[in-house]
Amino acid sequence: MEETTLNSLDNKYDVIIIGAGISGLTSAALLSKAGMKVLILEQHYLIGGYLQGFERKDFIFDTAIHWLNQCGENGTVTKIFKYLGEDYPRPIPMKSIHRHLGDKIDYTLTNNPNELKNQMIQDFPHEKSGIIRFFEDAKKLAEISLKFPQLFRSSETMEGVEKLKYMIRRILIGFPMVKHVFYSGEEGMKKGLGKYFKDEKLLSFWSAEKDLLSCLFPIAWAYNNDYQNPPIGGSQVFPAWLETKLSNDHHSKIILSANVVKIDIENQTFKSVHYQKRNKDFQVFAKYLIAACDTDILYKKLLPQGIVSTEFLQTLDNSELYSSSVTISIALTCPAEELGFGHELVLISADTNTREEQTSGDPYKSAISVLAPSVRDKTMSPTNQGVLTLYVPAWMDYENNWKTTRSTDGKIQRNEEYKNLKEWYAQIIIDRVCDKLCPTLREHILFYEVATPITYYRYSFNKNGSMMGTRPGKINMKSKVAHYKTPVKNIIIGGQWAELGGGVPIAVKAAYNASLIVLRDHDKAAFQQLVNVMEQN
Repeated sequence: MEETTLNSLDNKYDVIIIGAGISGLTSAALLSKAGMKVLILEQHYLIGGYLQGFERKDFIFDTAIHWLNQCGENGTVTKIFKYLGEDYPRPIPMKSIHRHLGDKIDYTLTNNPNELKNQMIQDFPHEKSGIIRFFEDAKKLAEISLKFPQLFRSSETMEGVEKLKYMIRRILIGFPMVKHVFYSGEEGMKKGLGKYFKDEKLLSFWSAEKDLLSCLFPIAWAYNNDYQNPPIGGSQVFPAWLETKLSNDHHSKIILSANVVKIDIENQTFKSVHYQKRNKDFQVFAKYLIAACDTDILYKKLLPQGIVSTEFLQTLDNSELYSSSVTISIALTCPAEELGFGHELVLISADTNTREEQTSGDPYKSAISVLAPSVRDKTMSPTNQGVLTLYVPAWMDYENNWKTTRSTDGKIQRNEEYKNLKEWYAQIIIDRVCDKLCPTLREHILFYEVATPITYYRYSFNKNGSMMGTRPGKINMKSKVAHYKTPVKNIIIGGQWAELGGGVPIAVKAAYNASLIVLRDHDKAAFQQLVNVMEQN
């Protein structure tokens, strides 16, 4: 793509966006559609963020998506994408969704949750009343989930009476969740699930979940038939499609391998961005900046010191993040279905382990998610072969940052110890999948690639390699760590860090609201048009 130089006339834009993940690309497409001149600066050589995936020897691997929500015909993501173009990628509705394979149980959630409910009642007749109440509560959350479009717009895009009405609506819609929201952690989950069940074997179905809402919402989404797999071609199809919405606009562009090093402000107002590419320095100017990147990097490295209070920086440090992952991407010598894999995600858990152990990153104790994307999408692998992906929640500080070292300038250095550690880790995970799910798996592995939290950090620069930013929960809600507006005028937070929660729906929600904040100031007519996208029936 074309470069801008310090002396170039083409170094002025309406909006600069840092980060070409799904949120940054969506913001760029929305603002370009409104007639604004947009520049995206992306530090990686590929667009897509966590949705970029990769290809090896004609195999296509997704590296982040377990499943999608809000991407069905009436979903919030679909509303935004449809506004950008009727040619938007169509995800595939899921019928068989989630199989939980534990030491004591083996149940599958489908798009008819009553099948799971009836199976549980059959196996645990003494828990019938609690099972019925549990699924009834999940149905109530399903009704709330259908009202999600009414909460898609952030209060930070509103003022006065409109904001007050929104807050009242939010309270009314969210009130049925209040009785579930404070049950988290080992003791909290015992109390929360204990309201419904007593049988330890039945309780083991949720042994890997950290809070009660995480037990109820999957069933709620299933009642709404709101589970989708990525479109044919994998999750990479989304960023590739969004890029076409910019390629059709000669005024907007993406610059890859652009390392942003500094943001200039003047009178507490955004002025310009400095970045480096191929050892050359560039400066670009705009009225607005959307930081669809890691908030830590924005506040601690890119902006002048003192812009954000020490207290708030401490709040960021203390926020609860989603884990990173060890992801093992496997190329198979045969179709995955011949080995017994289906459309659903399989969660392998050791029910005797604590909830903390199941998300600890310990390869012997952590739960394993198993997906076979090539079962539903034959473009992911060559004919008569297949793809398998294993995910394990993992953390950056495991074994002293995965036995990496730091250079004098602070960059992570991978060494033989790191390579040996991740190979040892992968072998343990593959062994566990063989033991629990597919004894002949090793005989059909053509090759595999291993990504660790170090890998995710290198490609995303997300704090600790987090897959989805800040978790919903009491600590993050109380600290108000998620936000759009910053202390600097015209600098707006975008991406996963603007909202609590994660995944494509939250990334697109962040893009929508960041765009609204820009348009509210820049173009009232375009602002109202974008508001109507979500508020129309």
